[in-house]
Amino acid sequence: ASYGTIRDFRRDFGRVKPILKLDLTSVTLGGHYPLTEYVMAYRLDDAERLGVSTVLNFIQLGAPFELEALRQSGRLAAECDRRGFTYLCEIMPVESAMFPDPEAPEAMVAACRTGQELGAHVIKTTMPVPSAEIAAAVAACNIPVVLAGGALAKDAAAYDAAISAALSAGVAGVAIGRNAWGAAEPAAA
Repeated sequence: ASYGTIRDFRRDFGRVKPILKLDLTSVTLGGHYPLTEYVMAYRLDDAERLGVSTVLNFIQLGAPFELEALRQSGRLAAECDRRGFTYLCEIMPVESAMFPDPEAPEAMVAACRTGQELGAHVIKTTMPVPSAEIAAAVAACNIPVVLAGGALAKDAAAYDAAISAALSAGVAGVAIGRNAWGAAEPAAA
């Protein structure tokens, strides 16, 4: 969650331990994530002040500005280790010369391995197509991998099957956002 959300609504998290998103980008509408730079806005001092023990930043692997994002992430990983924070690296391939199909299994292997080599304790990445192909990425990095839930699914049964296949393939979990709060009945979803 964002800095302001954690600061202002901390009690609404209940027993859930929030993760502070340290970076930000330009505001976009419509529920998609365009190719755009993300820059660090907050520091571990801010996470500490909020009582947060896990932090996250976002990398678009294959983007023209990838190298700077990787450099920032490497520094963040080292600082997290030094100060005792857990670093969750959200690293997703984007359509590019390097990744013509950003949902291909080999793109997920590259993302997971890159995040692990940067020093992440946990990886969050895109769900590959087919989802069971995440097994190679999980094996490539040997740290917990969490998949992003993705865009609002048109077929709930197929979506549930994809999640089940990914879990069977070894992912630690799926971060479901839009498929819960974007559903006609969020509580049921």
